[in-house]
Amino acid sequence: MRIAVELGYPSDIGAQCAAVRREVIERLRTWAGMDVSELTVSVERLHSVHSRHRDRERVR
Repeated sequence: MRIAVELGYPSDIGAQCAAVRREVIERLRTWAGMDVSELTVSVERLHSVHSRHRDRERVR
């Protein structure tokens, strides 16, 4: 199974991916009764946490 995410950066990418993996596996087990032995977390995009607020203030 595979899931794609977008994460804030700078941060501990490995820790964030591990947390996503644990949460998704647990929810699949709880909600669907599925036991997932392997879940690949793919980071598709990183967002700067420093520019997040500036993007909202930008006039277009």
